Amino acid sequence: MRLITYNRIKKTAVLIIVSLLMMTAVSCKGKEEEKTYRDFLGEEIYDASVFAMVVETIEGEEEPGVIYRKVLDFNNVISRCDIPVCLYFFSSTKTDSAGVTAGVEDIAQLLDGRLLVVGIDILQNRDIVGKYDVTMVPDFVLVEQNVQKAAFGSEGYDYWTTTDVYNWLVEQGV
Repeated sequence: MRLITYNRIKKTAVLIIVSLLMMTAVSCKGKEEEKTYRDFLGEEIYDASVFAMVVETIEGEEEPGVIYRKVLDFNNVISRCDIPVCLYFFSSTKTDSAGVTAGVEDIAQLLDGRLLVVGIDILQNRDIVGKYDVTMVPDFVLVEQNVQKAAFGSEGYDYWTTTDVYNWLVEQGV
């Protein structure tokens, strides 16, 4: 009689453990679906070939500022972002890119919460450049819900400033 009771307890315990494991697996799967684009951003780094300009409070500062976070998975950042994404294509070898990048940082800060700016060095990311048909740098592409909405088309301008880019983004509804 005790052997039968022991076997029932053992079977019941195994069933409970299996049920708990299955619930944990389902729970983890649900959490995977809840990830946002921020889950695919890495450490603060200023020499990554793909980075997001995020506005955060900088250690030792009173006001938030733009921090560059390495993009760990470009496709997930673009597809999981619930706000429009402005892709900023640049070349790390062009000497004038620092001035443009400073203006793009201003855009990221002005449109914080309404737009995510992702910088892409064209020399190290030819696959992304090809996907968005970028022919000249610097240039900008606006992506919403993982679909290209518009391109700034810097080659069409004799002269432009980042204020022109900001105005273009606002015209696009950002």
